[in-house]
Amino acid sequence: MTKDGKDDHATSAKAGQSAGVRLDVAAWGIVLALGCRAIEIFLEAQSLAGAVGQAVLVEWGASRLGIGWSDPAVPTTSGAIARRAAMGAVVGLVAAAFVFVTLLGTRGVAVERVEHVELSILGIGLVTAALHAWRDELLLHGIALRTIGTSVSPLAGVVACGVTSAGAAAGRGDATPRSVFVAALLGIVFGALWVSDRGAWRPWAAHTAFRWASATLLSGGIVHSRLADDAWAGGNAGSLGGTAAVVALMPLAMSMLLWTARRISPPSAKEG
Repeated sequence: MTKDGKDDHATSAKAGQSAGVRLDVAAWGIVLALGCRAIEIFLEAQSLAGAVGQAVLVEWGASRLGIGWSDPAVPTTSGAIARRAAMGAVVGLVAAAFVFVTLLGTRGVAVERVEHVELSILGIGLVTAALHAWRDELLLHGIALRTIGTSVSPLAGVVACGVTSAGAAAGRGDATPRSVFVAALLGIVFGALWVSDRGAWRPWAAHTAFRWASATLLSGGIVHSRLADDAWAGGNAGSLGGTAAVVALMPLAMSMLLWTARRISPPSAKEG
């Protein structure tokens, strides 16, 4: 075999590997998930330190697997990154607003103003949300998309992100059927941002904004929210464990699926 023939064979082998399902990447994902769980147990009393450790671990693992924050084939600038992150943050805030407005409009939540807004609480909440979003986006969605590669359509990749998010939620001790379904819907939203952005900046910003708004701004940061103790609002399961969250997020998730489908649809041929 000639040298050119060997090079062509090697290139074809690499292309086939990237196009097929990467079980080695999936195995790495499981190892990283177990590592995150170990950090959570070891640093249970220091939640912020644990979040930092998990984010650093997942970042290290994701970088080894070739999962990046930007498409390496596309030149990028700090301004472009800022715009991508801003677009993602808008999506996350809209998702949180959908849930809150649905609860408020159906009397599923009672709202009281906070007497004094503490900037330290808002800051710590933002940092914590950013770290958790960093971990989850790379671990649950980046690795999932890397595992399936180009073996499936982008639309199927978005659905896969919903499946991994639901699986992670189901493994929690406080999981309920509604909270698992809500996690799947959010996974679809963030997964669609992964596919469109071809990197982590947009979904990470969306995830961060959603967490910050839900867990900090609307939970004592700028207002106190008291959920009704029923299945609609979520009660002890939280605002993401009720039927209202499912109803609020379903249209957004379906819209993101349709948006993804339209992006990958071939343009119609023009007559004449």
